[in-house]
Amino acid sequence: MVANQLLTIDPFCRRLLKRRVVVALLAFAMLSSVASLLNAAEPTASGSDETLPAAQFPSIADSDFTDPEAASFDEWETLVDDDSRMQWDPPELKPIDWVRHYGFRHSSTHGRNTGKGLPLEGTSVLNRPYHFDFFVGPLLGDDLITNRVSQGNVLLGGFRLGWDFDYYWGLEWRLGWADPKADFTAPEETSLNSMSYVVSDIDLIYYPWGDSKVRPYFLVGLGTTQLDFYDETNTLYSTSLATIPFGGGVQFRQSSWMTWRIDIINNLALGDGRTSTMNNVSITTGMEVRFGARPSSYWPWRSSRRIW
Repeated sequence: MVANQLLTIDPFCRRLLKRRVVVALLAFAMLSSVASLLNAAEPTASGSDETLPAAQFPSIADSDFTDPEAASFDEWETLVDDDSRMQWDPPELKPIDWVRHYGFRHSSTHGRNTGKGLPLEGTSVLNRPYHFDFFVGPLLGDDLITNRVSQGNVLLGGFRLGWDFDYYWGLEWRLGWADPKADFTAPEETSLNSMSYVVSDIDLIYYPWGDSKVRPYFLVGLGTTQLDFYDETNTLYSTSLATIPFGGGVQFRQSSWMTWRIDIINNLALGDGRTSTMNNVSITTGMEVRFGARPSSYWPWRSSRRIW
């Protein structure tokens, strides 16, 4: 009778019953596997844990990953012999390093200017680093021969060529001349007092304020002074004396191509035994014509554009 009832069960119920049986069998298998694992983990009768063979499960401590020598590299070897390697000389101290050592400024460490003297904006003195100028001013002469022949004060004129190679430094060549009169301690009626004075030198110029509209400067140089004069006995002296000019002045920039300047220079002429060492001081005013401007920038939309 029961069999007849099972046969009359709906097919859906029969499929559901089969699934439950399958699920029950899977659960039983899983429980059996867990029980076997727990029995394997229980300690043995001797109280010590059963360990698996080391060959089957190697220890991490014994692996190559923790070996201290695993990260060691072979010793580096050069591709060339020691004798054929390029030998580098120690860096030499550049001249400008000595200049900075004594407190002078340079663009590599102080920029374009120090903020004094109306710093230039949108332009620079180095856009026209070369200059040509005329100068004129009084020359205050010293004794030509001590206690015998002196020279009178006179106007000194000349011209200069210069190059500002840095915002703080420049070079100049100067040529000046004058025609003073020789004065004698014991003048004679037949004495000739005409003379000529020519000075030529190359000077190093330092601008402590840098690239500014008002530029004070100091200079020192080396050159010669040519003197031609007569003494009180009408003896001709024609000599060239080593000269060390030194002094200072100030420049005032009026435009991009014109600069005014005034300076006071001691033209120290070293005596040669016949003539005395002289401190001939000149106070001159000059006008610089600046040149060497940058070329035009030929952009397609603005062909006349200039840089600074």
